[in-house]
Amino acid sequence: MAGTGYNVELMENIEGNCPHSGGLQAAVVSGFWCPICEAHLDLEDVERWVRAAGEARDEAYLTVEGDKFARIVLEERQREVYRRRKVLYELRSAPPAVATRPEMILVSYDFAQDSYECRIFYKEPRPAWGLERISVEADLDPILELRSHSDPNVRLASGKVEEFHLLRRRLVEQDALPLLRRVFYQNEL
Repeated sequence: MAGTGYNVELMENIEGNCPHSGGLQAAVVSGFWCPICEAHLDLEDVERWVRAAGEARDEAYLTVEGDKFARIVLEERQREVYRRRKVLYELRSAPPAVATRPEMILVSYDFAQDSYECRIFYKEPRPAWGLERISVEADLDPILELRSHSDPNVRLASGKVEEFHLLRRRLVEQDALPLLRRVFYQNEL
């Protein structure tokens, strides 16, 4: 999700193909991310997505007169408007200042993609806007970019990814076998 070199699509390109039924999650690059189609969206994109559902519902109003099938279509479109509005309201109401501290952070190295995957585990329920996974290119610049993220737990995790990256690099320089993963427990955070 984080770093550079991944596919970012505009909402208009994917709204017909993906209903974002899994909800949207906070993302490092833009405001939100769909885990199903992997589209990265900002708040304006989500608002456009909600408006598109409202416009589709409004178009269905014109065809309802006496047609039972058209009434079913209208009801389905109205349910979709409610679902999308609920997603938007949840994203807007998530307080970014309140942060649940992670219980543990797992950083693992993906040899095939030359990247790090960071998983954040919470003892308490994860906040709706909080991230559970971060993927970042195995280079210092993309890792340091995460330090300016709005989510304090992402900033915390970026420090641990940086620590793991420097440890791996030091072991490689010493001709030692580098670690593939490292767990940071709450007392190390």
